[in-house]
Amino acid sequence: MTTPKQIQTVGAILTITMLTVVGQGVKDKLATDIVAEKQTVRLGDPILVSVRVTNQSPEAVEASRTATAFDCFEVTGPDGQRLRYVGFDGQVAENRVGVRPFSTVTIAETLDLTDRYLFQTPGRYSIRLSGKWAGFSDSRAIAIEVTPGKLSEFDEVAAALLPLCPSGWHLAKDARGEVTPFGRPRVAGFALHLCHNHMRGEAVLLWFTKAESKLDPGQTSRPESQYFGRVRGLFVYGSVGSNTPALWATATEDISRALQIKK
Repeated sequence: MTTPKQIQTVGAILTITMLTVVGQGVKDKLATDIVAEKQTVRLGDPILVSVRVTNQSPEAVEASRTATAFDCFEVTGPDGQRLRYVGFDGQVAENRVGVRPFSTVTIAETLDLTDRYLFQTPGRYSIRLSGKWAGFSDSRAIAIEVTPGKLSEFDEVAAALLPLCPSGWHLAKDARGEVTPFGRPRVAGFALHLCHNHMRGEAVLLWFTKAESKLDPGQTSRPESQYFGRVRGLFVYGSVGSNTPALWATATEDISRALQIKK
């Protein structure tokens, strides 16, 4: 059986305590370890961490595998400023796992922090796990040293768009590898969106593809995406929510200008 002491030899570790209420308010302590695969990474490379929980009580408890699905980290850059969350913002089904007495379970493995936060410059980053979403206390911070390198195309685009977000809006990285612009066939590329409220049609969805993706007349279940132009050798498609113009009338123009999109 792996013990907390053995785990501490693996990499950079944060330890926190999560309290799980069992029965009539009885609290069992789960020691939670965040392990960084590498403490020094090159700019543009993945920054991978895993999350493990150890049940230190004589009774079985449950831990949530979805506790790390969203903005659960606090990342501070070399300039002392917090990095804004740009990760997944949809819905996930609750997924809990039982943790036997004095045993350890990995609830999240090889999470890539660059999918959630934009590491734009070399330097030392402070990373702490925040318990506000999962009901456990904050962790101690670890340092990750980011050495000079090159941002990915995805991050270059995201970095150019992030300053555009009006107050109350956020940017989220949707997908990479293959994407499906509304009304078009699947193609290699990546996608992101700028959003105020999806449910109210207050969002701009963007797809960046390696090859042209022409409209498919057979796809009628969603509004068609529009072709915006080319940038960095990529084809750009977009879909503007029906209520977006009332909040951000110049969204399309601002995005085209920021990315220097050419027809």
